[in-house]
Amino acid sequence: MNMDKIDLFKHFMPKEFFDKLHHIIPAIWCSMPLPACRRCGIWTNACGIQIFTNVQGKPLSLPEYHQLFEIAAAHDLPVWVHPMRMPDHADYASEDKSEDEIWFTFGWPYETTACMTRLIYSGLFDTLPELKIITHHMGGMIPYFADKIALGFSQIFNGGVDRNPVADMRGLKKAPIEYYKMLYGDTSTNGSVSAMRCGHDFLTTDHCVFAPDSPLDPIGGAHLIGGTIDAINALEIPDAEKETIFSGNARRLLKLH
Repeated sequence: MNMDKIDLFKHFMPKEFFDKLHHIIPAIWCSMPLPACRRCGIWTNACGIQIFTNVQGKPLSLPEYHQLFEIAAAHDLPVWVHPMRMPDHADYASEDKSEDEIWFTFGWPYETTACMTRLIYSGLFDTLPELKIITHHMGGMIPYFADKIALGFSQIFNGGVDRNPVADMRGLKKAPIEYYKMLYGDTSTNGSVSAMRCGHDFLTTDHCVFAPDSPLDPIGGAHLIGGTIDAINALEIPDAEKETIFSGNARRLLKLH
């Protein structure tokens, strides 16, 4: 989508519809030249940006996408990142496609985790410490494997308890686990109390954003909405913190006063 197409799109679309449309900016903006993004006037009224974990198979940690995060940080816009993996992403190198919905059940949480890891090790959060990224599914695999993150493979043989050789090579200013704790996670755990508790323990109340993944269940969303609410209510935290998760964090991030 080039700048001329965007201008044409804005010209023929009713202003009130376009204004509402660009509150959450879809991933297609990633594929256009980012200087054009700066010129098209979409950022002033935007509430946030939504992108996927890769753009046609390319990682978000590539330099060509860095400006997107710069824009988000400059305008204090939260970035929602949704996993992207399809059935044609094989489970094994000897195969042509994924089987048994592994691409979805386990591939999506892995996609989120891999994407965040690549962004972190690219030095993104050292450059843009104020950047706010909201991960889907309560951070994917990150909360469950927090201690594994804190002790990397190279660290076992060539580092120390407090020194990660890969992080040193990448020039990170802090221990890797500290960057993961800067992330936000939405509460889409399919109603799992244990997953909600694990995610909350790692991300903490102020970094958990309500989301039930509705209406993506067999009964139009009621199952996921009810399950998500129940899972949050099962957390052993004060009611005020639960309210922060239900609405407070979203209001703060989206500046809804």
